[in-house]
Amino acid sequence: MNVRDLSVLLGMAEKHLVRKQEMSGLGLLGAAVLFCGLPLLAAGCAGQPVQMGTFAKNVPAEQAMVLPPPAGPGIVSVIERRYDNAVDQDIFLYTSALTPGQNLLKAQFFGTVSPFKLSDNKLTSTPVTEAGIASEMRRALPGVRMVRSSFFVQNNYGPFGYAFGRGAGNDLCMYGWQQVRSPSGTISPLANHGSIQIRARICEANASEQKLLAFMYNYTITGAVDNGSWNPYGEPQPVSPRLGGVGSPIYPRPTSAEPIVPVLPQRTSAVYTRSATAPVAQSTPPAAAAAVPPAVPVVSVPRPVMTQSATGTSPVTAEPSVSRAPLVPSPSGLAQQTGRMSVPSPSCTDVTSGAANACR
Repeated sequence: MNVRDLSVLLGMAEKHLVRKQEMSGLGLLGAAVLFCGLPLLAAGCAGQPVQMGTFAKNVPAEQAMVLPPPAGPGIVSVIERRYDNAVDQDIFLYTSALTPGQNLLKAQFFGTVSPFKLSDNKLTSTPVTEAGIASEMRRALPGVRMVRSSFFVQNNYGPFGYAFGRGAGNDLCMYGWQQVRSPSGTISPLANHGSIQIRARICEANASEQKLLAFMYNYTITGAVDNGSWNPYGEPQPVSPRLGGVGSPIYPRPTSAEPIVPVLPQRTSAVYTRSATAPVAQSTPPAAAAAVPPAVPVVSVPRPVMTQSATGTSPVTAEPSVSRAPLVPSPSGLAQQTGRMSVPSPSCTDVTSGAANACR
C-alpha cells in the first residue's frame, strides 16, 4: 500500500467520524424535544369530567323556556335535554282528565352551541308535514280519533295548527303544533337563523273548544339563544304609514263605550211629604209617635157624647167616627199641638128627686 492509498483511507475515516458526531447531536436534540412535549401531549388527551345526567335532567319550573297561559294549566315538572345544536324541554302540565297520558308543552330551540367539544348527538329539525303531525298525535293521544281543523289561524308568533278529539268520559283533547322561523329568503349564517318547534297536548273534562284553543293563543316564549345572529322571528314589521299621517284619525277606543274614568254612583236622597188633611189625634206621647213608621195605620178613638135624662145623667156613646187619614210625622219628630184629643168630662147636673149634687 502506497502513501496515496493511505491518505484516501484516512480521509474517509475522518468523514465518517464527523457524520457520526452530527447524528449523535440530532439525537440528543430530538430526545430533548420529545421530553418537553410529553406534558403537552398528556394535557391534550385529558378532558373535563362529564356529569351523569347532563344530557337529560330535571330543571326548576322557573327555567321553562315556554310558559303556559296565566289561566293554566300549571307547570308540574320540566325535563331538559341538551344536544349539540338544540335544547329540548318537555314541560309537563297539571292533568285532571280521565284520558291516559299527561298534559304536555314541548319546546325545541335550534341553533345552540354544544356544551361538549367531542360529543355527537345532534337533533334533527323535521319540517311540519301532515304525515309527521299524524304520527305525533298517535303517539301523544293513542286511541283518540283526532279531527284536524281546516281554518287558518295565527297567534303572536305566526300561523299554527290544531286538532280536537273526544277522550275518555267527557274529556275533550287538543293537539296543537307551531314552527317559529324566519322567512326563507331572509335566513343566512350571519342573520335570522335558528328555529323553535312548539307542540301542545291538552285534555280536560267538560271543556269547550274555545277554552282549549285559548292555550295556543296565550302561551309565552321566554327562552332565547345568546347569539346576535339567532333570530327565528324574522325582521320587525315596519311602522304603519297611517301613523302620523293626515286623514287617519286614531281613537282610544273605537269600538267601546267604556269610560276611562269610572262614573261614581248617584246618591239617593229621602223625600218627605205631608198630607193636606188634618192629622188624626193620637193618644201616644210625641216621642213614641215619632218612632212609629208612617205606613202603620192609626186607630181612631170614638168621642163620647153626653145627654140629659129625666132621672139623671147617663152617658150615651155615639157611633164611631169615620177614620181619617194617618198622621205623617214631621222631619223633626215633634207632634203637632193641634193633634191632641180632648175627652170632655161629665157635667154636674141638678137632680129633681132631691138627691145631692154629684160632680165627677
